[in-house]
Amino acid sequence: MNRVLPAARLQLVTWRNMVGWPWGILAASFAVNVAFYASMGDLGRTTVTGGLVCIYMVLLVALVQSVTQWFPFALGLGVTRRAFYLSHLLLLAAQALLYAVVLYLLGVLEAATGGWWIKLRFFGIPGLFLDNPVLQLLGYAVPFLLLGTLGTAVGVVFKRWGTTGLFVLGLFGILVGGALATLVTWQGWWAAIGSWFAGQSPAVLILGWPALLSLLLVAVTYPMIRRATP
Repeated sequence: MNRVLPAARLQLVTWRNMVGWPWGILAASFAVNVAFYASMGDLGRTTVTGGLVCIYMVLLVALVQSVTQWFPFALGLGVTRRAFYLSHLLLLAAQALLYAVVLYLLGVLEAATGGWWIKLRFFGIPGLFLDNPVLQLLGYAVPFLLLGTLGTAVGVVFKRWGTTGLFVLGLFGILVGGALATLVTWQGWWAAIGSWFAGQSPAVLILGWPALLSLLLVAVTYPMIRRATP
């Protein structure tokens, strides 16, 4: 921990960019959605928009850049690979929790104002844990962890194998995804898969599976970063 905390403080040098870009882009998306739906007048129903996803995408990109830019710099200052990786995960967890709290409060405000007085649902997650604040909070935080660990993994692949590694990773994803889609279509399993997903509780879909995938990505990425070069 004596090495992890200094490494975390090192990565916080650019905290303005870490905070500014995600929330700036989210604010722009929110403003565009409010202006657009306000111009349509009263539709007589609540409108749900997917603009919230932009902050998750920005975090994914930011975590890729964090590894590719800060990893060589940290090693040059004598930070070990293990300390860097643990500090990186610590910051990710802190960001996920902090961002989740803010999004939750914005969701509460959204509900209190009737969807910003135009029946717009931007921050609220429809039908998800509305009666349980803790699970609602985790519903915001866990997807941050999943996309953050995914961005970290992509950044580590780049540092370990360079551009070739990214191309191989993309090719592998296309081939595996295509093979699975072909197999499911051939066997006629789409209806069964849809029924299986429909039978899962929101807690399992939004919290359980993303948390499991996040842990898997953390476990897979650590051996790679130990062999990565600056």
